[in-house]
Amino acid sequence: MGLANMKSVLIPAMKGGYAVPAFNVCNLEYIKIVIQTAQRLHSPVIIALHPVEIEYAGLEEISNMVRIAAQNADIPVVLHLDHGDTYERAARCIVNGFTSVMYDGSHIPFNENVRTTAQVVKLAHSVNVSVEAELGLVGGAEGSKYAHNHGLDATQLTSPSEVVEFVDRTDIDSLAVAIGSAHGLYTGEPHIDIERLKEIRRCTDIPLVLHGGSGLSDTIIRECIENGISKINIATELKIAYHQGMIHSVEKDSSEYDPRITFQYAMEEAAKLIESKINLFGSRDRV
Repeated sequence: MGLANMKSVLIPAMKGGYAVPAFNVCNLEYIKIVIQTAQRLHSPVIIALHPVEIEYAGLEEISNMVRIAAQNADIPVVLHLDHGDTYERAARCIVNGFTSVMYDGSHIPFNENVRTTAQVVKLAHSVNVSVEAELGLVGGAEGSKYAHNHGLDATQLTSPSEVVEFVDRTDIDSLAVAIGSAHGLYTGEPHIDIERLKEIRRCTDIPLVLHGGSGLSDTIIRECIENGISKINIATELKIAYHQGMIHSVEKDSSEYDPRITFQYAMEEAAKLIESKINLFGSRDRV
C-alpha cells in the first residue's frame, strides 16, 4: 500500500470515535513487529521517530526501512517525526519521505511557536505532508526514565482560549494537547484534566493527540478517546515489553548467542503489547 498521510488516518478516527496508535521505533525489529501486528489486526498505524531515535538509527536508513515495510503491507502506515525540534529537522525528514512531521514549539513563547509552526506547515503542505503541533507542556522528556506530571500547573497546560488562534494562524492538521499526561513511567497517579480536553474539543474540529500514553489506565484512555483524542503515542510501554522478551530469552537459554533467536522473544512480547493497545484504542478492523 505504501506510506499514508497522517491526516488521512486521523480524520476517519475522529469521525469514528477511535484512536490510531503511534508507536516509537528505533530498529528493524520494532518496525517489523509494529506493522505485522497492525496488519494482522487490520488497523492503521503510525510509526513515530523521535530525534534521539533518528540519531541512533540514522535518518536515511530507518526511513527507508519503514518505507519498504509499508509498501509490503495492505494497511495505512504513517511515517511520523515525533517532537521535531527545529524547522530544519522537519525539512530533512520530509526530504527523506516522512508523511507527517511534528514541530514541538511548546517550550517557546506563543507567537514564536505560531511563526515556526506555520513555516513548517507551509513547506509540508506543499508536498502533501501532515503537520502536528503542540500547545502547552507535556511532562517528562524523551530518554528520561520517569515522567513527572505532578509539577505541572494550569498555566503550563493547553489553554482552550489559545487553541482557536493557534489553529487558525498555523493551519496545522492535528494538535497535541497538554492535559496532565507525561512521557516515561509515571511516578504516581497521573491527573488527566478531562474537562479541559472537552473544552479544547469544543474549540477546534481538527484531530487531537495525546502524548504520554504509556502507563495510563484503560479507563482514562477510553475517556480521552470519548472526548476527542484521535491519536495516542506509545513509546515506554513498547520498550518495556521488548526488554521483557529479551530477559525471557536469556532466562530460557543463557548460552544462546544468535540475535535472531533472542530478538524473536522480544518481538513476541512487543506484539502482545501492540495488540492490546490496538484493541483498547478501537482501531482494530478499521481497514
